[in-house]
Amino acid sequence: MMSLSEIGMLIFVGYLGLMVLIGIICARYQKNMDSFWVAGRNIGLPIMIMAMMASVMHGGAILSGVALAAKDGGVAILPFISMALGTLIVLVYFAEKLRLMAGYTLPDYMGERFNSRFLRGYSALIVALSSIIYLIAQVRVMGFVLQQLLGVSFTTGLLLGTAIFVFYVTFGGFLAVVWTDVAQFWFMWLGLLVLVPGLYHLVGGWSDVLAKVERVAPGWTSPTGVSWSWTYLVSWYVVWLVAYATRVELVTKIYAARDVNVARFALPLNVAMIILFLLYGNFYLGAAARVLVWDRISSPDQAFPVLVTTTVGPFLAALALTGIISAGMSTTSSLLIIAGASIAHDLLRKCYYEPHGVFKSEKFYLRISRITILIVGVAAFLGAVRTPELILVLVSYAVAVLGVTFFFPLLFGLKSKRVSREAAIASAVGGSVVTGIWIILNLMKVPWATQLHPALPGLAVAFLFIVVLTRYTKPVPRACLAKFFPEEARLVSSVSAE
Repeated sequence: MMSLSEIGMLIFVGYLGLMVLIGIICARYQKNMDSFWVAGRNIGLPIMIMAMMASVMHGGAILSGVALAAKDGGVAILPFISMALGTLIVLVYFAEKLRLMAGYTLPDYMGERFNSRFLRGYSALIVALSSIIYLIAQVRVMGFVLQQLLGVSFTTGLLLGTAIFVFYVTFGGFLAVVWTDVAQFWFMWLGLLVLVPGLYHLVGGWSDVLAKVERVAPGWTSPTGVSWSWTYLVSWYVVWLVAYATRVELVTKIYAARDVNVARFALPLNVAMIILFLLYGNFYLGAAARVLVWDRISSPDQAFPVLVTTTVGPFLAALALTGIISAGMSTTSSLLIIAGASIAHDLLRKCYYEPHGVFKSEKFYLRISRITILIVGVAAFLGAVRTPELILVLVSYAVAVLGVTFFFPLLFGLKSKRVSREAAIASAVGGSVVTGIWIILNLMKVPWATQLHPALPGLAVAFLFIVVLTRYTKPVPRACLAKFFPEEARLVSSVSAE
C-alpha cells in the first residue's frame, strides 16, 4: 500500500500541473494593464462567486481557524458575524461606485477620490507591506501542509508553495488568478468534505461533538471560550468586521466584474457559502481536533494536519491536505497581483512618472508589476521561515493595518462629498501609525496594550481625524467628485457644455 507521502506526491504533482497549465494558457491573453490586473473587466457571476470565496477563504482561515477553535473554543464563531456585516458594508456602500469608477486598486480610489498623490502612494506602500505580512502567513500554511503531505522539510515546503503561485501569477495575471481560484474552490470543498464520514463516526454530529468538547475543555462552548475576556472578544469582532469590509482581495475583484450587477449579486451569495464553509471547516473541525488530537500536538497550527492523518486513509488525507494548499494559494495569488498593481500603477505611474511628464508604455508597467510580484514572493518566503506559530494572529495584524487605513476614507468618502483631502490623509496615516505602534506594544507583551487588539485604538484615531477635519477643511474639487457622485458629474458636464 502506498504511503501518504507517495500518494500526496502524485496528487500534488497533478495539482501543480493544473496550476502551471492555467498560468501558461492565461499568459497568452495578457496584452495590456486591463487584462493583466482586472482580467479585462469581464468576469461573470458564477465565476466571480467562486473566485471571491476562494480568495477570502485562505489557508490560514482553515489551518489557524481550526487551531483557534480547538485552542480557545466559542470565540472561533467571531468571523461569522463580522464577515456578514463587513461584506454587507461592501455591498451597500462600496460595490456600485467602485465598479463604475473602473480603477485597478484601492490606492487608485484613494488618489482619485481625494485628489492626492501622497495618499495614493502611502496607500500603495501599505498594501504592499501588508500583503507581505499576509503572504507570510499563507506561505507558512503551505509549508506546514506540504511537510505533512510530501514528507519534506518545512523549508522545502515553503519553497515549493512559493514557487508555484509566483509562477502562475507572474505569467498569467489576474485571469490566471481567477481561473486558479475556480479550480481551488473545488479543491477546498473536496478537501474538507472527504473528512465527513470518518469524523462523524468518531465524534458524531453537532450536539455530540459539542457535548464531548465541553467535557474535555470546560467553557469551550461559551461565547468567550476557555480563555478570552469580553473586552478582547469585542475588539476582535470589530477588527474582523473592518477587515472584511476592506479585504483587498475581495474588494479589488469588484473592479473585474462584468458589470455592477455582477459585483453586487456575487457578494451575498459569497457570504452564504463562506458561512457554511466556516461552520464546518472551523467550528466543527476545531471541536473534533480538541477531542481527538489535542494531547498529541505541540502547536495549535498542527491540529488540522494531525486530525486529517489520524481520521482518514492516505488517499483521502492527501486530498484534504491538497485542499488546504489550494485555499492558501487562492489568497496568495490575489495578494500578489494587488501588490504588483499598487507599486507599478499607483506608486510609480501615478505618483512619480506621469506627474513629472514622463509617459511609459503599458508593457513597462506590466514588467514592473511582474518584478514586484517576484520581490514580494521572495520577501514572503524569507519572512515565513521564522514567524509566530498561530498564523491567524499574524493575519489579524495585516488586516488591521489595511482596515484602519482604508475603512473610513472608503465609508465616508463614498457617502459624503464633504470629506476632504486633509481629513482622508490624517485618517489613513494617523490610524495606521497608531495601529503599528500598538502592534509593537502587543509583541512586547506590554500588559495594558494586550487588552485591546491593535486595530481598536487605530480606528478610534482614524475616526476622530476624519470627522473633525472634514468640518474644518474644504472638499476636493467638483471634478474629482464626478466619478463617484452622479449629480456632480452632471454639473461638471453642464458647466463644460456652457
